[in-house]
Amino acid sequence: MKYIFCFLITILFFSNINAQEFRRQDRQGMHRVEQLERLKLIETVNISEEQAIRFFARRNEHRKEIESIEKKIDESMEEIDKILKSGEIKESTLKKLNEEILVNREKIEAKRKQFILSLNDILTTEQISKLLLFERRFREEIRDLILKRRSSFR
Repeated sequence: MKYIFCFLITILFFSNINAQEFRRQDRQGMHRVEQLERLKLIETVNISEEQAIRFFARRNEHRKEIESIEKKIDESMEEIDKILKSGEIKESTLKKLNEEILVNREKIEAKRKQFILSLNDILTTEQISKLLLFERRFREEIRDLILKRRSSFR
């Protein structure tokens, strides 16, 4: 019995180490994607060093606001998932959570619009247009890479 207990503790220990390593690698991958995005953005939008400093400071602030709202959406989604799995469905609660999600998505769009409009004091109209185009293309590239990678694992 003692040996089985030690064996189980060892398995839990190593599985925890593997999970931590996976999270660390995931963060490193995201960091590399963000660095690549920064470099490509600077090159594509053709912004100066001073513009880059001001732009990225403002963008980081914007991203923190968006992450906060996205966290609220995730919490509402988790709550919906719990309710649906429990089988004790309360329509009024689901309506309220659905409304919260939709309102928060609208807030994200409003914050995004506010952010883009706030760039007029940093970037030219042409640079803002290039930024919008760059963001769309970069998202598509990342999505395509992820889809290709997933299909290669199957």
